[in-house]
Amino acid sequence: MEAATDPESVTAFVEEILAGTGWEIDAIRHRVDRVDPPNSYWSIFGVDIYKEGKEREERSLRLVARGALNPEAWEHLSGRLLRHGAGNPCDPINGVGYPRLFPETQHAYWFYPYDPSMPNLPLANDPARVAGVLFGHETVEEMQAAARYIDIERVRYLPEVGAILRYTVNVGPSPIVIYGKVQPGQRGLRTNRIVEGLWQASAKYPGYLNLPRPLGYVEEMGMLIEEGIRGKPVGERRTSTQFMLVPEAAAEALAVIHESRVDNDERITIQNELARLDKVAEKFAYVHPEGHFLLKDLLTHMRNRLEKTPEEEWLPTHGDLKYDQFMFHNDKFTLLDFDYYATAETSYDLGKFCAYLVPTRPKNWRDSVAVEEARTRFIRRYRELRPNATLQRFAVYEALQFALRAMSSMWMQKPGWHRTAETYLVFGFERLKSRLPE
Repeated sequence: MEAATDPESVTAFVEEILAGTGWEIDAIRHRVDRVDPPNSYWSIFGVDIYKEGKEREERSLRLVARGALNPEAWEHLSGRLLRHGAGNPCDPINGVGYPRLFPETQHAYWFYPYDPSMPNLPLANDPARVAGVLFGHETVEEMQAAARYIDIERVRYLPEVGAILRYTVNVGPSPIVIYGKVQPGQRGLRTNRIVEGLWQASAKYPGYLNLPRPLGYVEEMGMLIEEGIRGKPVGERRTSTQFMLVPEAAAEALAVIHESRVDNDERITIQNELARLDKVAEKFAYVHPEGHFLLKDLLTHMRNRLEKTPEEEWLPTHGDLKYDQFMFHNDKFTLLDFDYYATAETSYDLGKFCAYLVPTRPKNWRDSVAVEEARTRFIRRYRELRPNATLQRFAVYEALQFALRAMSSMWMQKPGWHRTAETYLVFGFERLKSRLPE
């Protein structure tokens, strides 16, 4: 892992790829890691390059280092990459940055928009192909001519998970902004159907659930297209006005989703979530023994609590309800990202929203007070809208989300992650013992 992700190795590889192209490295920045012991990891690097000429050209690339932590995992990874383009030229400047394999260190490099789980991602980044979809052109000449009206910006990319792109269409009196989301398999088609159903359900409760209008699904790109939404995501400053206003908006949106009855094909059970955490506890043993024992103990207490509580009502749910999933503009909140929409017990998303209110590192006591107030207002507003809701397992689901946040800390390996993971697990114990806010 160190050999694949240290600055010298990454720089040497990029210099080799750029040799003879006229492009030079301006800066290389390490952006994010994900470690999944004992088998795999990936790291993302931002690579800024430039080319001198009559006018200086600049580009920003994304480099992925994907590796294995044991021989068996490398055999699986290398075989998969060989089936999906490894061996083709790695050309992020004029073509596709296909994977380059390094067996001696059991890692590979590739450049976005290549991705082994999203083979059509390069099409979604091709202005000519996108112009063909948006304008209905069919000939190569028409698509290439229309491509000059399309600007494409990468908003977010997580290897083998998904990518979000912003398309600016420069036609008419003012530019039109739409978003495309590319995901593995048929996830985008599924999300499109769900959002269409929720769009209709939201009309019954004006102002409670605001969401982007779905514009369609592009099968050849595996991409969901949605209208652009004004505003910015709710920020992490716990004492800000938008953070203090989001609990009521989140409760109203979730109440509508719970009442929508929009069908889906996935089910989240507490038993499966705890079984997933059993595996995570074993992974903790490799990198954080104290966290391993804390998580094992928490799981025991959660299972004991479940034995004493009956099941809640099973309802459609957002699946990833957090404060930063809301866009804020002119006192209006818009809920995004329905990729994890599923059927779950009533408290699943209530517990998730409350657990993610807690900051990783509170700046001072005011943050902690703001979180407790926001948590109380969220629960209170939800119970006003759904007074007969079954919430007897709320404490278990809130504790579950703190355990999952500890898992994410292990994956991301940010500085101080050991202490962060322990803090989340301690929060899980505290919430498991606490009463539901009145």
